[in-house]
Amino acid sequence: MSEGVVDSKGSIIVLCLSIFAVMLGLGFIAPLLPLYAETLGASGFEVGLVFSSFAITRALTMTPLGNLSDFWGRKIFIVLGTLLFSLASILYVFAVNVQQLILFRVLHGFASALVIPAAMAYVADLFPESRRGEAMGVFNMAFFAGVGFGPLIGGVLAAKAGFYWPFYVCSLVAFTGFLLSLFRLKESKKPDFKKGKPKISYGFGLLKDKNIFSVVFSRMTVAIGISSIIAFLPLLTHEFGIGIMETGLLLTIQHSALILSQKKFGKISDRYGRKYPMFLGCLIGAIALIFIGASRSFLSFLIILIIFGLSGGLTVPASSAAVADIAGREKFGEAMGLFTTAISIGMTLGATLGGLVADFFGLTNIFYLAAFLSFPGALILLGFEEKEKGKP
Repeated sequence: MSEGVVDSKGSIIVLCLSIFAVMLGLGFIAPLLPLYAETLGASGFEVGLVFSSFAITRALTMTPLGNLSDFWGRKIFIVLGTLLFSLASILYVFAVNVQQLILFRVLHGFASALVIPAAMAYVADLFPESRRGEAMGVFNMAFFAGVGFGPLIGGVLAAKAGFYWPFYVCSLVAFTGFLLSLFRLKESKKPDFKKGKPKISYGFGLLKDKNIFSVVFSRMTVAIGISSIIAFLPLLTHEFGIGIMETGLLLTIQHSALILSQKKFGKISDRYGRKYPMFLGCLIGAIALIFIGASRSFLSFLIILIIFGLSGGLTVPASSAAVADIAGREKFGEAMGLFTTAISIGMTLGATLGGLVADFFGLTNIFYLAAFLSFPGALILLGFEEKEKGKP
């Protein structure tokens, strides 16, 4: 347990509640943004900018902000980020044109970049390597639960209370996360001002380690597949007569499989090593993407999406723990920033490449391309060198 943390179990509960609140609020508003942008006169390209501005901001800032949390401590970034989340959420309501909407989306992306790497590094601070996979799994359960169930609740709020209510509630739940992190979260890493001024890093030094490179590259390819499902599965299921409600149920079940398997598979990676859970998860996910492209019925989509969700349960806790294991305590924040930046890049690539493939080659080929790009992400993990137990 890290210096300054009295109760690792209590601290991670507070952190998970804060992250769940923030991600739940973010999920509230995500499905409403395209409609909101259209009411402000946005073109299709501008709607794309509303979404990509969030991911691009995260990709540019996550690693250096995570690196700064290694110097100044985790709590200040989590506290400021959750407060900024709350502010950005309410600002959407006051947007009068697309440019302002994009600006507020950039602010939201920056808030996310403040919180996520520092929060993941906080988990790594709290738990030793022998329990880190399980702890990352618990954290990811809270994270993905907020992301997964937010859109459902946000849709109900918009339908029953009015279009702007999800934005108000998003701000409120993010502010709850701010209060929890401000008053209940203990610092996991004391600032180290003896080192002088911090140097901004984008993680290139960490990428020189072939193990970190293999994990980061793999996560990027997996994110391409995830983005393809989020962006284009509703269009594919619609082609085969599957309704919006049924598609929403499919995605909810897939997300539930991902959430419920996190802790168990993370614990397995603690016991048996990170390499093979990562490899098998990536390989199974790539194969599942092929079958998604070939599916035609609700039942076939259901089975394959459950398998895809379980593949994520294998890879996510093991890979996040692996990066922390290799980087070491002094670079947890930078490593988690690099890890999440890879995911943002993959999500952006998946949506962009998928759109081009859909225009020229049809929807099913999006998933075949995502699978083709995922296989190298699995194969590169075969070169991952597992650290022997007891060795630093």
